[in-house]
Amino acid sequence: MIEKTLVLLAVACTLSTAQQAPTSEVFLGTMFPLSHGVGGSVYAIDDQTIRVRNLNYDGQAPDAYFWVGSTARPDANGTPLADEKGSTSPLKGYRNANVVLHLPAGITVRQIKHFGIWCKKFKENMGYASVSVN
Repeated sequence: MIEKTLVLLAVACTLSTAQQAPTSEVFLGTMFPLSHGVGGSVYAIDDQTIRVRNLNYDGQAPDAYFWVGSTARPDANGTPLADEKGSTSPLKGYRNANVVLHLPAGITVRQIKHFGIWCKKFKENMGYASVSVN
């Protein structure tokens, strides 16, 4: 019985340590909110993958998308990203969500200057982070 308890404790400690292991994510910026409650912190997981922590967006814009581009702020010339499920439909709402997004082929984190939420219909920047990769 004692041996089983020790084994279970060892497994629990190993799992606990694995969950707390540091990540190699690189902080890219904090989203500057402009409308629709947009906010969050943006990180690079690798050169093709972005994580947004504590993402907020009220889901009320009719044609909103995750957006990246090579300009200082989102504009109509940016590139839409599929959401965390791979959908290219307009975004739903998010409340303190953590999402992982993949950049399209041919675009890397080092090439983008902003990440944001953009409404195509109204050509509105609802919030963004200026991206800086050192």
